[in-house]
Amino acid sequence: MMSNIKIALIAEDETDCAAIRRIVHRVLGAEIATKKWASNGCSTLKKKLTAKLKVLSSEGCNIFIVVHDLDRNPQNTSLNNETALRSKLEALSSEIHSLNKHICIPIEELEAWFWSDPEVIKYLGGEKGKAHPNPHEIKSPKEKLIELSKDASRKPRYSTNDNDKLATMLNLDLCSKRCSSFRELVKFLRSL
Repeated sequence: MMSNIKIALIAEDETDCAAIRRIVHRVLGAEIATKKWASNGCSTLKKKLTAKLKVLSSEGCNIFIVVHDLDRNPQNTSLNNETALRSKLEALSSEIHSLNKHICIPIEELEAWFWSDPEVIKYLGGEKGKAHPNPHEIKSPKEKLIELSKDASRKPRYSTNDNDKLATMLNLDLCSKRCSSFRELVKFLRSL
């Protein structure tokens, strides 16, 4: 069955695609064929999603994982509405019939997942930081990882290019317990 699978990874940037690909391979326990599309931003992802799903489907993809951050409203810094975002992404992907897809909405960004794991946090910040029991509550998790990784010269050791490596280290069980978006992604992958 696994040899028939070709997964399309759709996310806002290349580093998200790389991290999701790593997680897919870890959860499934095999190197699965994947194709990716990084939209370079959330507005482009929404604008081009339907067309990209059609293209990826015509290229042999039969499983689709769409990852879209739940950003904050710039006016009042509250999180945007997850239900509304999910409905919009579902509508944009509904034109393609019999689509086996999962819409993953990390709160606020995929980088929040790394805050679930004490070993990842220790790797990035030594003894400076602590893992968070509720990573979805962290405001600007990516920026907080950058800050955590700064050394004595204030130069950060972390960049989003490290996400693939961090996804290799990530404790999948702990992240599943602490991050509902991650738990739902793992559940979807295990159902394949």
